[in-house]
Amino acid sequence: MNEKSVNYVLVTELERLLKADELTLIDARSAAEFDEEHVAGAINVPIVDLAEFAKSRAKTNDGLVVTMCGSTGRGERAAAILDDHALENVLVLDGGLKAWKDSGLPVE
Repeated sequence: MNEKSVNYVLVTELERLLKADELTLIDARSAAEFDEEHVAGAINVPIVDLAEFAKSRAKTNDGLVVTMCGSTGRGERAAAILDDHALENVLVLDGGLKAWKDSGLPVE
């Protein structure tokens, strides 16, 4: 099996990309966690729904996708699922929501 390495994006770069509207930000946490707090502009696609999302996205495969979770684990699993469905340009937010908040950035 061909293992691919995970590529990460730092909070500062994600903030710049969000401002430029240059990506799709996927929050892979549960709906309840997402509803509690999330990064503005993120869409909630829990791990259990990612394969279906990836199938629909693979038809266009347009642009950068960043996955995230509370820290990093589910974000990495989400990126792997997207990669398994042939999505390109997938990054993981290094440190997840915790890193975002620790940097003093706002959540909704």
